[in-house]
Amino acid sequence: MKFIIFLLVSVCTFVNLSGQLLNNPESVEWDHINQQWLVSNHGSGEIIAIDSENNQTIFSDILSSTRGLKVKDDKLYAASDDGLAIFDLAGAYLIAIVFIPEAVLLNDLDFDSEGNLFVSDYWDNNIFKVDVENYTYEWLIDYDIFAPNGLIFDEENNRMIAAAHNQTTSVILGINVETAETEVLLYPNIYSLDGFARDSAGNIYVSSWHTDSIYRFDGNNINSNTELVVSNVEDPADIFIRQSDDVLAIPLFYENIVLFIPLDVASENENTIEKPLVTNFSSYPNPFKLNSERNSNISFSFDLSSEIKNSIIEIYNMKGQKIKSIQISKKESVDKISAWDCKTDFGEKVSSGIYLSVLKSKNEIIASNKILLMKD
Repeated sequence: MKFIIFLLVSVCTFVNLSGQLLNNPESVEWDHINQQWLVSNHGSGEIIAIDSENNQTIFSDILSSTRGLKVKDDKLYAASDDGLAIFDLAGAYLIAIVFIPEAVLLNDLDFDSEGNLFVSDYWDNNIFKVDVENYTYEWLIDYDIFAPNGLIFDEENNRMIAAAHNQTTSVILGINVETAETEVLLYPNIYSLDGFARDSAGNIYVSSWHTDSIYRFDGNNINSNTELVVSNVEDPADIFIRQSDDVLAIPLFYENIVLFIPLDVASENENTIEKPLVTNFSSYPNPFKLNSERNSNISFSFDLSSEIKNSIIEIYNMKGQKIKSIQISKKESVDKISAWDCKTDFGEKVSSGIYLSVLKSKNEIIASNKILLMKD
C-alpha cells in the first residue's frame, strides 16, 4: 500500500513574546507522561517544556549545551556537553549521566529494538553505542571525513540510518546495529541534513538547513525520490513527529521558535491530484501595524501557473486555531486581493502577534506565509 502525505488544517507557531526561554532550540520530543513538548537549548543548556496553552517552563537547567532528546518509556535521554543525561520524566529529576570523554559534540540519538542507544558525535565523526541500564558505552564507528548528524532506527532492516556530510558531499548511511557494517543508501542532492522523524504510516522525514525545508521518504525506501513537505522554515534542526496525531515539530535554531504542523497521513490508491504551482505567495504590508488608518487591510498576492478553483486563504493564530476563512473567486493566472481586515470570522479584532496565512486548493495546502501584526 502506498501512503501519500497531505499537509492539512494548520501550522501553528508557538512563540513566547515575553519571557522567551528558547535559546538555539536543537531537538524536540513529546513527553507522553506530562503531556507536553520538551525542547533542548543548544545555546544555554536548559530543557524547556511547552504545554498546550503555549506556556514555557524549565524542565531542567543543570546541563550546559543540550542537543538531541529521546523519550523512551518513563525516561528522557539528552545528549549534551556533559555527556548522555538520563532524566525521570514524571519527577523531572536527573537519574544519571553517562560520561563519554572521547566525544567532542554529542548530537542526535535513537534506540534499536534491543534497547541500545546510539549517539552521534558530530564534531569528531563518531557514533557511540550506549548501554543505558549499566551506564556504559562503546565506540562503534569512525566516519573519517563525514560528520554524522541525525539518526533513526529502521527496525525492518535492523539498521540505524544516519545523515552525514563533509564540506562538499552529503550522504545517508545504513548501519547494521549488530555488526556495525555500513552501506551508503544515498548521496542526496539535498545538503546539510539534520534530523530524522517517522510518521504513523512509517514514512521517514528529514530536515535540511541548506534548503530550509523538510522532505519525506516513502517508508524506509531511502532513495532520490523525495517529496517536499514543508519549505521556507529557516534553519530547521532535529525534527520530531508525534505519531498519535502526526504533528510534525520543527525547532528553528536561530529564530528561537518551534513550529507544530499537523499532518494528515492517509493511504491513497487513486491518482494523486496535481497541485497548481504557486510562487511568490506573500502578504503586504508585513509587518502590519494594527489600528493604522493608512493600512486598513492586508493584501495577499501570488503568481499562479494554472487557474485555482474552489480555493481559500485561511488565517491561523499561534495556537493553530483557524480564525478567518477568505474565499477566492477569481481565476486569473495572477491574482491580488485585499483580503483581511485583521478580524476573525466573528468580526472580532485580533491582537498583535504572529499569524499564519495558508493558501489551500481542494483542501490541500499549496502555499503559506507568516504575518507579524504589531501595535501601531
